[in-house]
Order: sequence, then C-alpha cells, then structure tokens
Amino acid sequence: MGTHRIHHLHSDTDPDPHDSNKGFWWSHMGWLIHKCPAHADVPRFTKDIAEDPVYQFLEKYFILIQVALGLLLLFLGGWPFVVWGIFVRIVWVYHCTWLVNSATHKFGYRSHESGDNSTNCWWVALLVFGEGWHNNHHAFQYSARHGLEWWEIDLTWMTIQFLQFLGLATNVKLADKKQ
Repeated sequence: MGTHRIHHLHSDTDPDPHDSNKGFWWSHMGWLIHKCPAHADVPRFTKDIAEDPVYQFLEKYFILIQVALGLLLLFLGGWPFVVWGIFVRIVWVYHCTWLVNSATHKFGYRSHESGDNSTNCWWVALLVFGEGWHNNHHAFQYSARHGLEWWEIDLTWMTIQFLQFLGLATNVKLADKKQ
C-alpha cells in the first residue's frame, strides 16, 4: 500500500519505486529485487492503516494462513493441489499484479491526461479484474470504479457494487463523469 501511494505521488519519475521509464523489467519486478530508496519511506505513507486490525492480522499471519491452506489442500487432493493452490497461485497473482506496474505503463490507450505514462490495457484488465484500466485509475485515484466506459469490464467494481447491495460497502467514491 505504501509503495502504491509513493508511486502515485511520483508516478514515472525517479522517486517512483517502479518508474516505467527505467524499463519494462524494472517496473515489473526489478524494483523489488534491487535496493529501492522508496522502501524506507513506506511506513510514512501507511500511518493511517498501520493500526487497522485487519491489516495487522494479515501481516502477522500471512505465512501461517498459507501453511494452513497448504495442509487443507494436501488433505483434499495431495501434492498437486498444494503445488497449484499455493505455489502456482502465488506466482500467478504476483505477476498479474506486477503487470499493472509494467504493462499498463507501456501498452494500451490513454483516455485522460494523468501526467504520467499510465494506459488502459484491456488484457491486463481482464487478468486483474479491472485494475488494468490504469490510466483511468491515475486520472481518478479516489474512484472505486476504473472501467469508466461500457466496454471497460471491471470485475472489482462489480464486486464493490455487490458489497454495497449487501450493505457491506458504504461511502463509495466514484469519478465524476463531467471530468
């Protein structure tokens, strides 16, 4: 969350942790491997959520949750379930997430001036449930909906709408169509 906020503050400039101007490899995952000065600033950008009990729980028990899931999968289907349900799943999810840093700053179209290289990339949007409408996200950072046109399928927004219907999501912010 902190690096995401730093990225938006300095998008596609040198202080951006995954500055796309440093190349596809860097913005995809190189920034995670090399020493990145922005990593030291993360706590400063997450003060508002640092005390949230949900984040604290997930941070504290991430490995334990994966081990418990792995044991359940081992019981249900043996080692193939563990390999696919833990290892392949985590690698797949991380690379899909990193495509938002890399591919959506290189491929796609721009519908809004956002002051950076962000684009709307349909194939990334399909892989990451709508987060690939990245130019829309950079133009309207506060918006819960990134697929702003009828053809921009946004499964995350559909999930939020469902949660609203159930009364579990409130005070949802959207982009103003006039902007």
